[in-house]
Amino acid sequence: MATCGLFTALVAPGTAAAAFMGMAAPLMVGIGTIVMVERTTRTALSALTTRMTIAFLAKMVFYAAYVSVVIAFVTSDPFPFIISFTVYFVALQIIEAVYFKTLFNQTGASVTVN
Repeated sequence: MATCGLFTALVAPGTAAAAFMGMAAPLMVGIGTIVMVERTTRTALSALTTRMTIAFLAKMVFYAAYVSVVIAFVTSDPFPFIISFTVYFVALQIIEAVYFKTLFNQTGASVTVN
């Protein structure tokens, strides 16, 4: 959230709302995905693939609907939203992947020790 605020304040103050809308969905979905994966690895590791597949399909539908609604009804100029959404989506996907790799390495190590 700090990067969104700093960027819009310093570079493009008129695009704060669109930039925030572009950041909000990927951030919330990313946090939800991390929470779901952490809980699943602690309680039912065998269900992780199924839950990740369902989450992937749900995210595809949600993102399509979210982007469509924001572009059609919320923002007057879609370009700041599209740029913000793309940057945060890609950055947060990379952060999730690195976090999951670390989590799965720790989980694998603890399973091997036991």
